[in-house]
Amino acid sequence: MNTARWRRYGLSYLFLLPSFLFIVVFLYYPVILAFFHSFTDWNLVQTKWTGLRNFRTMFGDSSFRTGAVNQIVYTLTDVFKAIVFPLLAAELIFLIGGPKLKYTFRTGFILPMLLPGIVTILLWQNIYDPNNGLINQLLMLLGLESWSHAWLGEDATALWAIVFYNFPFIAGLPFLIFYAAIGNMSQEQIEAARIDGASGWQVFARIHLPFLVPQFKVVIILTIIGSLQDFVKIMVMTGGGPGVATTNPAMIMYNAAFGSSQYGYGSAIGVSLFLVILVLTLFNMRFLKSDY
Repeated sequence: MNTARWRRYGLSYLFLLPSFLFIVVFLYYPVILAFFHSFTDWNLVQTKWTGLRNFRTMFGDSSFRTGAVNQIVYTLTDVFKAIVFPLLAAELIFLIGGPKLKYTFRTGFILPMLLPGIVTILLWQNIYDPNNGLINQLLMLLGLESWSHAWLGEDATALWAIVFYNFPFIAGLPFLIFYAAIGNMSQEQIEAARIDGASGWQVFARIHLPFLVPQFKVVIILTIIGSLQDFVKIMVMTGGGPGVATTNPAMIMYNAAFGSSQYGYGSAIGVSLFLVILVLTLFNMRFLKSDY
C-alpha cells in the first residue's frame, strides 16, 4: 500500500482492525484448532496424538452411520421444503391483485420470523403429544383412534415427525428471496410472452425458473448448511430417540464433546461436517448454471 493511500484510508483500516481480530480469534482460530484436535484424544486436560483413530471410530460407529442416513433424509427434505413451498407462496402472492393485499399476505408470512425458534419447536412438540396433542385429538374427533401414535416416541414415525415439523414449510428467508427476485423480473418480457400466447405455466417454466437460478443457489446452500448444523429441534423434541432413530451427526458431535468430554472425537465429526458442506457448496455453485 502506497503512502498516499495509507494517509487517506489508514484510520479506516485501524477502525476495522478490532473486527478482524475478533474474526480471527473467535472464528478462524477455533476452526484450525478443531482440525488439529480431530487427530487427538483431547479432554481439555491433556492432548494425545492419535492420528486417524477418531475418524476410524466415527465410520465404525453404527449410531453414526444411522445418524448419517437420517441426515441425508433431513437434508434432502429440507432442500425440497425450502424451494417448493416458499416459491409457490411467492408466486401466488405476486399474482394477487392490489398492493395492500400483497402486503398483508407478505407480512403474514414474515411475522413468524420474529418468534424464537425454541417457541416453534415446543409448539410442535405439543402438537405431536400422544395424549393431548392436536393430531391425535383430531383423529379421535374423526373416529380414527386407531391411527393415533406416539409420533415422537415410535421408531416408525419419529423421523417423519421431525421431517414434517413446521408445516407448511414456508420459511421467511427463502420466501423473501424468491419474492424479491420475482418482483425484479422484466414485466415487459413477461407481457410479451403472454401476448404471444404463453400460458401461466409456460411463463413460470420458461421465464421465472431460469431467472431464479441464482436464488436457488443461495437457498440450497443456506439450507444445506442449516440442515447439517441443526440438532436443537431434534434434541428438544426427541433427544435423538427412540434409540438413535432421529439422531444426526451434529447431535452425536454435541453429545460426544459436551456429554462425554470426547472433544477430539467431537472435533473429528465437526471437521467431517465442514468438509461435506464445502464439497456440497462447490458442487452447488458449479452444477446450477444461470444465463442471467
